[in-house]
Amino acid sequence: MVDLGHKSAFDLLLKEAWNPEVAAMGNSTLPTVLDKLNVMSTIHLRKLIATLVRENGQRDAVIEKLEERIGVLESRLNEIKKRPNTDVIM
Repeated sequence: MVDLGHKSAFDLLLKEAWNPEVAAMGNSTLPTVLDKLNVMSTIHLRKLIATLVRENGQRDAVIEKLEERIGVLESRLNEIKKRPNTDVIM
């Protein structure tokens, strides 16, 4: 491959998706190596997408909790601002 980005992506695909499943792919009934590689890359990408979706859900939960805490803190601050100033100046 001429494009180094494509080459590194292809090498990563071979490393992460193909190599761990090479024995299973040898027993596959798919007709060509390219078909097998495409299937493995699709499965690998699906796994990565599922991981990202789960991580995003966890981040959303954290953000929601932080937003709730910010709301509570804003309410407290507003209450404090509404209190009359009882400081005595001498």
